Amino acid sequence: MMGVESSDCTVAIGRPLREEITISILESSLNCSAGEVVLFSGRMMWRTGCRKLPLSLINSRTNTLIVKQRVLLPGNGVILQYNSRTATKKYYQDCDKQLFGPQGEIVNPVQLPDQRQEVVCRTFINVAPWHRIAIRALYIDLGNESNQTHFNYILVRDVSTMKTMVFHGKQQFFWQSTGSQAEIEFHENVKDHRTSFWAEYHAIEPE
Repeated sequence: MMGVESSDCTVAIGRPLREEITISILESSLNCSAGEVVLFSGRMMWRTGCRKLPLSLINSRTNTLIVKQRVLLPGNGVILQYNSRTATKKYYQDCDKQLFGPQGEIVNPVQLPDQRQEVVCRTFINVAPWHRIAIRALYIDLGNESNQTHFNYILVRDVSTMKTMVFHGKQQFFWQSTGSQAEIEFHENVKDHRTSFWAEYHAIEPE
């Protein structure tokens, strides 16, 4: 990330669920007194730094990591090396899914019979930096809303703002994020195969 033309540079790193990312800083020419900085952020961590970066080792604790660099002087920056490994602590449910890429499909998860019913299954969506995410629900049938025994709903979270929206019943929707990451939580009786959700997402290029 040295010699880039833009003062703001962002790199997104993604690996399959069950893995975590480690980053070592090989070289840094950031001018700390001028306010130059690098930010590391993930679902379970957030860290900024400038001084003594070449001695640092960053652990994402999950399978995704975003690196943001802010420089004021041309040519300054950092050189990073990243590796992935099996996560030391389990941060996901077996029914969770990770989606990368500019477009894809989202379907409701189905738990295995031996899984705990109270588990909330999630789908994580990550697209390229500076892009936004659009989700269009094509089919949604979360059962009878009057049945409070298994009240089913879907929660969509905009990771950059942490704002959430809740959808239930047969309410089709079109939703857009403000950043490049989104999460969907399925609060439903997922063993009930009558419960169904199908949507498509695509990345919106920056204006």
